[in-house]
Amino acid sequence: MRARPPATIVFLALAALAGCVSLKRTSEARFFALRPVAEGPEASAAPSDPGIVGILPVWLPAHLERPQLVAWTAPGEVRIDEFLRWTEPLDAAVQRVLVEDLDTLLPSYRVIRAPWPAATPLRCRVRVEMFRFGPQPGGEVSLSGRFVLLPERGERALAIHAVDLRRDLSPGPEDPGRSVEAMSALLAELAGGMAGAIAALPADPAASALTAGAGSR
Repeated sequence: MRARPPATIVFLALAALAGCVSLKRTSEARFFALRPVAEGPEASAAPSDPGIVGILPVWLPAHLERPQLVAWTAPGEVRIDEFLRWTEPLDAAVQRVLVEDLDTLLPSYRVIRAPWPAATPLRCRVRVEMFRFGPQPGGEVSLSGRFVLLPERGERALAIHAVDLRRDLSPGPEDPGRSVEAMSALLAELAGGMAGAIAALPADPAASALTAGAGSR
């Protein structure tokens, strides 16, 4: 009959085996979503037939076209954390939030996002191009780029507006969630500028675009 190993040897073997197995939990991914935070305007007289505003796909630089949250840490250097992620593609999120913010800021209009049926009668189309969007060195969050108002058809701009918005994070613990909230606030500010430009369009934007084109020849 084979002799059993001493209990001390068995204990030491189990302890060594346990030491080979790491019980440390790996970092858990956090997921973030931009959200509409614009506040509606005070009650005012609404246009009789304001029309439909279409928001085209948003253009982003290549370094932002990824599922992770991107933060600039120094000129020419970014931090990409695999555990900080968006719940949806960033360009789609920006387009969605701008549509919802504009829907709040322009209650008399109907705001839709591309693609839409070809026969949809539009007052104007809006193209947004972002050159910078997100946390920057020094703790601020910025949004820079431009938005272009286009007629229902054609590419001759009705208006072009440059955008350079910044928001400093209030003192507090470093948390990417606070940066994401600031990004949502910057989108609401951008939507406010877009709403003002849309409301300032002439009664017939298409005719205005044709007139501007004739004058530029």
